[in-house]
Amino acid sequence: MAAREWKLRSFIVAIMIVTTLITVFLVSAAVLLLRIPVIEAENQREVQLHANEYAAHVQVLLGGIESRLDVLANTHARLSPSQFEALLEQMAQGTRGIHALYLVARDGTVVAAGLGDNVEIFRGDILGSDLSATPLFRRVIDRGQRQWSDTYLSALSGNLTVGLATPAGPNHVLIGEVPLASVLDTVKMLARKYAPPLWVLDSRGEVMIETGNGPRAGRSNLKGLPILQAAGDGEARTADLEFGGKRYHAGVAYSEALHWHFVTTTPAGLDNPRVLSTVLIVIGAFGVAILVSIFLSPTWAQQLAAPLDRIVAQARETAQGGNGRWPRGRIAELNALSADLESMAGALRELNVELEHRVEKRTQALAESNESLSNTLARLEQAQHELVRAEKMAALGGLVAGVAHELNTPIGNGLMAVSTLSDQAREFRRTMQEGLRRSDLEHLLGSVEQATDIAARNLSRAADLVTSFKQVAVDQASSQRRRFELAEVVGEIAVTLGPSLKRTPYVLTTNVPAGLALDSYPGPLGQTLANLINNALLHAFDGRDAGHVHIAARLADDGMIEVDVTDDGKGIPAGLIGRIFDPFVTTRMGRGGTGLGLHIAYNAVTHVLGGSLQVDSAEGQGAHFRLRLPAVAPAAAAGDIHEV
Repeated sequence: MAAREWKLRSFIVAIMIVTTLITVFLVSAAVLLLRIPVIEAENQREVQLHANEYAAHVQVLLGGIESRLDVLANTHARLSPSQFEALLEQMAQGTRGIHALYLVARDGTVVAAGLGDNVEIFRGDILGSDLSATPLFRRVIDRGQRQWSDTYLSALSGNLTVGLATPAGPNHVLIGEVPLASVLDTVKMLARKYAPPLWVLDSRGEVMIETGNGPRAGRSNLKGLPILQAAGDGEARTADLEFGGKRYHAGVAYSEALHWHFVTTTPAGLDNPRVLSTVLIVIGAFGVAILVSIFLSPTWAQQLAAPLDRIVAQARETAQGGNGRWPRGRIAELNALSADLESMAGALRELNVELEHRVEKRTQALAESNESLSNTLARLEQAQHELVRAEKMAALGGLVAGVAHELNTPIGNGLMAVSTLSDQAREFRRTMQEGLRRSDLEHLLGSVEQATDIAARNLSRAADLVTSFKQVAVDQASSQRRRFELAEVVGEIAVTLGPSLKRTPYVLTTNVPAGLALDSYPGPLGQTLANLINNALLHAFDGRDAGHVHIAARLADDGMIEVDVTDDGKGIPAGLIGRIFDPFVTTRMGRGGTGLGLHIAYNAVTHVLGGSLQVDSAEGQGAHFRLRLPAVAPAAAAGDIHEV
C-alpha cells in the first residue's frame, strides 16, 4: 500500500501541530506524574497529622485525670477515712471530666465514694456494693498498676463511661469514672470545619463518633479494616481504603490507654479536590496550546513553504525542457539548494546525451550476452537429458549382462544333455551292427528320457529368464500404459535382478499381495524399483559382507497403493537427505556413481506415475523409501514420459 502524499504546507502544519501536541502532552504528563504523587503524599501526611493530633489531645485529657488519681492514691495512707472521703467528694465535684470516684477494698467492696452533683443520689447504692467482678478492678489487682478501661459500664448508672483504676496502697484500689460523652465532646471540639472526616473506634471496632462526611456508608463496625489490624501494634499508620468503589487515604493513631483508634480519611485520586483541580488546569493548558498551534501553524507553514514551492516550479519547468532562472530567497539553505539544482540541471543535460550513447551500446551487449546464455542453457539441458538416457542404457546394459550370465548355465546344461544323447545314439548305431539286444534298447531309452528331461528343464528356465527380461526391457524402453498386477512387475524385477544379486552376498525379498491392480506405466515403475535396489547395492551395502533389501506393498486407507523399499544398510547422512533426489548428488562421484539414479526415480514417480516418493533414514539404521501411487495414473505428458 503506497504512502499517502502530502502537500508541503499541509505537512508542515501537521508536523507543527503534532510537535506542539507531543511537547505539551509530555510536559503535561510530566507535571501530572510529578505533581500528583506530591499532592497524594501531602494528603497522606495531612490525614496522619490530624489523626495524631486527635489522639494527642485525648491523651492530654487522660494524662490530667491520671495525675489527679495518682495524687489521691498517694495521699490515701496519710489521711483518715473521713478526710479521704471528703477529698474524694471535693475532687469529683471540682474536677472537669470526672463524675465519680470509688475507693474499693481488696475484696471488691466500695468503702468510700466521691460523687458529682448529678449522681449524688446514687451514693446509698454504691457504698458497700461489690465490684470484685468488674474487669477493670480485676486487672488492677492482678497487675498491680494503673489501668484504663475501653468503654466501661458505670457502677452508678449503668451508662457507658471510661474507667481509670490505680492501686491506693496494698489493700485498696481507687477507681474514677469519666463520662464517655465528655471524652467524645473533647474530640468534637478539636474537629475544625475543613479538617478531614474522623472516626473514633473502640477496641471492638465500633464507631463511637464520626465527624464530617466520611465514607463509612452506614457501617457501625469497622474492625475488619486491614489498616486497623496493621495499627494494632500502637504505631501510627497511613494506608489506603476502598469504600463504595472509591479510594481514600487514611491516617490511624492508636491510644494505648483506651485501646481506641482515631481514623481520619480524605478522598484519593481524582475524587480529591486538589488532584482534580491540578488535572483540570493541565487539561485546560493542553487545550489552549492546541488552539494556539492550530491558529499559528498555517502562517508559519506558508512562510516556510513559499520559497520551496518556487524551486519546485522551476524544477518542473526545467524537467520539461525549459531553461529559466532559478529563484533565490531569504533562507540560506534553500538558496544553496536552488544553486545546486541549477548546476545539476546543466550537468544532467550534458550527461543525457552521453547516457543515450552508452545505453545503446549496453543494450546491444546485453542482447549478445542473452543470446549466448540461452545457447548455453539449451546445451546444458541437452547434456542433462543425454546423461539421463545414458543412465537408463547403463541400467539396461547391466540387466543384459546379468541375464546373459544367468542364461549361460541352463543353456550349457541343455547343450551337455543333447551332446550326451548324441553320443548315446552313435553308440546305439554301432551296437545295432553287432547285434541288438533288449538291454541295449532299454539303456538307450533311459538315456533319451534323462537327456530330454535335463534339456527341457534348463531350456524352460532360459525361456522364463528371456520372457521376464523381455517384458522389463519392453516396459522400460516403451513406457507404454497398460493394466497390470503390481506383484507381477515386482516379481519380474526380482527375477531380472536375480543374476546380479547371485554374485553378491546380498538378499532381495518381496511381500506383495495379489490383487493390487494398477492402470499405470509399468516401465517407469520397474525402473524406479530397479534404481532403488541398485542404490542400496551400490551405496547402502558398500564394504559390507551382508545386506537385505525388502519390497512390500499394501492398499492404504485412502485408496492409494503404498510400496516400501527398505534396506538394513548404513543409512543416509543427515546433511545429504534433504538433497537426495537432486541430480548429481552422490557419495561415489568418480567411483561408479553418477548421482542420477534417485533423481530419475523421483521424476518417474511424481511426473509419470502421479504419486510421491519419500525417504526416511538415519546413519547406521538403513533407509526406507515409500512410494504412494494412485491405482489409476493421471494422463502423463509425452515430454514427461520421454524424459523419464
